[in-house]
Amino acid sequence: MNTCIFPAGRGGIYRAPADVGSLPAAARSAGLSWTVIDLRRVRGKRALLNAFARALGFPGTFGGNWDALADCLQDLSWLQDRDSAEGWVMLMRGVPQLAAAAPAEHATMLEIIEVAAAYWRRHRRAFVVLVEGGAEFPPLPTT
Repeated sequence: MNTCIFPAGRGGIYRAPADVGSLPAAARSAGLSWTVIDLRRVRGKRALLNAFARALGFPGTFGGNWDALADCLQDLSWLQDRDSAEGWVMLMRGVPQLAAAAPAEHATMLEIIEVAAAYWRRHRRAFVVLVEGGAEFPPLPTT
């Protein structure tokens, strides 16, 4: 897998390729952090926010609400302190199930992620979210 699929300033939500096996290594070789966020059993707001907090290791000050999620995704300095990555790649599993079980929470989550991705694009940092089974999202660019 070509590591230039994760250049600085690229960000957004993309459909994960069928085989993500080489992506963690590609992300890390590009100097990016790789995280998996498992939403397969999430059926509501509290569980959704907890899944993000666990996967990303949010600080103890995380407020457990939508504003706190937005703040944590746009200010990753707490993560940079322990992870010297030049950007972030997140693989989200279970998004279609979340959309079916909790459509309002699904929509809010995607809006927050899009705003965070736009923020990081302006700051020339990679912030890529890959969605397994996300047919409605564009494919991950290969160049």
